[in-house]
Amino acid sequence: MIEMDHSLGYNGKYPDTVKFHPTMENTLLYNIGGLLVIENLQNKHNQEFLRGHDMEISALAVSNSGNIIATGQKGTVF
Repeated sequence: MIEMDHSLGYNGKYPDTVKFHPTMENTLLYNIGGLLVIENLQNKHNQEFLRGHDMEISALAVSNSGNIIATGQKGTVF
């Protein structure tokens, strides 16, 4: 199995699927397909990848504290 170390890209198909973290300076949240990326803009190799969707992420929300991140997708294909 290959583990992803670094990723580049943003598909930008849905509005509001890229956000700055409200409390972590220089931290950006965005999706690449069904993958949520949490990235430090000062060090592009400092990324976290959150997996869990089987389709493209179409909604992204972050609480004011930044402790809760919610994502959603339009549907699923079996």
